[in-house]
Amino acid sequence: MNNPLLGAARPATNILVAGYGVITAGIIPHLVKLPDTAVTITSRHLIRAPAGTRLLAPDGIEDLRPDIVLGCFADDGPSRAFWEHERVTAAVTEHRPVCIELSTISPAWAEAWHSHIDAHGGIPVECPVTGSRPGAIAGTLSGFLHTPRQDPRTARTLGAFTHHRYAFSRPGNPARFKLIYNAWGAAILHTLSFARQLPLHLGDDYATAARIVTTDGWMATIAASKLSRVEAGDYDDPDFALRHMLKDLHHARDLLGDNSLITTAIEAYDQAAHTHGPYADFTAVAQTGGTR
Repeated sequence: MNNPLLGAARPATNILVAGYGVITAGIIPHLVKLPDTAVTITSRHLIRAPAGTRLLAPDGIEDLRPDIVLGCFADDGPSRAFWEHERVTAAVTEHRPVCIELSTISPAWAEAWHSHIDAHGGIPVECPVTGSRPGAIAGTLSGFLHTPRQDPRTARTLGAFTHHRYAFSRPGNPARFKLIYNAWGAAILHTLSFARQLPLHLGDDYATAARIVTTDGWMATIAASKLSRVEAGDYDDPDFALRHMLKDLHHARDLLGDNSLITTAIEAYDQAAHTHGPYADFTAVAQTGGTR
């Protein structure tokens, strides 16, 4: 892949985005809008660059001279493969960029990643995010953050697509929190299967029941967000895929040990993935409860 950036006037900030999925697809337009900023993407999946960006092979990263390297990957394996790529390591060593890892990864890799980036002169910013595709598109993701050094480039970049950023004091703690947070949310979302009981038992009064559960009581937030998908059986265009939730649940089990709630959740999401496919939206788990 040719590097179209060579010879071009250098902007004040070069941002390299590594990995392309629903989160990065949502946040890239916000990065593109930053003044005097060039956004470049490296991805195994893209063949055409999104509007306002350019594609770059990993071999061209040193020539890009990135100020920010932002990674978002499915799991530890592709994250490690990118950050430990010899050309990426060389670029970090030579240009000392802010390195932002948005992925939900294991705490062990999060800690090793901090050490790797720091050892090569970069500024590590561990920042898994929540909010799924809607939050990415709106620019209102929440980030769980640890960095050993404050840098204005970090705040400027994260400020483009996050609404809240919560600082943690230790490397790996954002990863630990995110895994517990996701496992807790996964267990709650599974209970949305109760919503399927309402039309079966209430008939014409279902509309009233739906209005209640989406506007009143402690379950209103989740019902208002997800009930429409369950009603329509609309799982084909995921905001967050079942396979990603299953990955997070397995990491959570590694972190927390034997836990009946996590075991039950893994079984439910695995069943949903078997029925609807691993790329279906994670609300498909609501179809796994009994409906006698």
